[in-house]
Amino acid sequence: MLKKYYVVFFSILLVFCSCSHRNDAKGPSDIIYVISSEKVKETLGFAIDTTFSYGLRTPEFQTYYQTRWYPLSSFKRFINYKNLIAISDLKINDFGLQLGKAVLSEDQFHLAETDSIFMFTSEDCWVKGQMFVLIAGKDLEKMKENILQQKAWLYTKFDKKFKKEQKKYIFSRMEQKRISRYLWDRYKWTMRVQHDYRIVHEYPDKKFVWIGRGFPNRWVSVSWDRGIKTEWMTSNGLYEKRNEIGELYKGIKTDKRFLGNHFTKFSNWEALHMSGLWYHEKDVKGGPFSTYAFYDDKSDRTFVIDAMMFAPGQKVSILFRHVKIMAETFTTSFSEDIFKK
Repeated sequence: MLKKYYVVFFSILLVFCSCSHRNDAKGPSDIIYVISSEKVKETLGFAIDTTFSYGLRTPEFQTYYQTRWYPLSSFKRFINYKNLIAISDLKINDFGLQLGKAVLSEDQFHLAETDSIFMFTSEDCWVKGQMFVLIAGKDLEKMKENILQQKAWLYTKFDKKFKKEQKKYIFSRMEQKRISRYLWDRYKWTMRVQHDYRIVHEYPDKKFVWIGRGFPNRWVSVSWDRGIKTEWMTSNGLYEKRNEIGELYKGIKTDKRFLGNHFTKFSNWEALHMSGLWYHEKDVKGGPFSTYAFYDDKSDRTFVIDAMMFAPGQKVSILFRHVKIMAETFTTSFSEDIFKK
């Protein structure tokens, strides 16, 4: 009877997978649902949970994603969710094995069965906007080792989808094209501006523009100067520059205790990235910040883009990433598409 149920259920799955019209995925964007047996969870739980343990201090630490584990029997319940991982122990003749056979091609199943490749991804598999990952194999210890080795790859699969989805969401209504046009006309740089943001202050003589919104408070500022400012692209130099910016914010300081620095990609530039916590020198206020410094050879200017947030008692991890997504639309290249209604 159980085998007959598997055949019918997986036949339906394959129909959904091949269907050209799909409904939108549901569920939170920051929760990853993991479906497995209890034995698999005992062995692989640490590897999966560690993979998605990245986050930020707000000042309390908040992870970008949460993992929630459910038994194999729950798969049907979560098949339409945005972020889904199913783990199959191919030694056991259960729902996990049948799922592997239904989803994987013959060659893929052979690779999993011989513990050659363990992780297989499929975007929009059953619903639009879904990231589905099947992890399958016979040797659970090898699977755990492989997940830990490939955790950056696995994390990035979900994170890229998150950024794409959230960027579409934050600019889906009432985008401030007028502000984007104004910034270009006056400074020959611009960015896309989410609804409810406004120009808080601008000091052209100090080459500084501050954009922000309230409830909760979110800010992005742009500082620049002519030529290559090499001192801004060192850890100490960027720290000092950010404290200068803090004076323009009125009383904002950078907490040295939790500073992190590394070079990364910011839009089209190689940038020095500094992140950590800010605090107010008089008021009891603080929160996360993220600062990027880079040289733009096209305009022969060095820029510092600073994003920060103040949201006491709230979940900051998604909202602050919205601020960073907006900041990453910064450009020194003219495009009429930015200003079109």
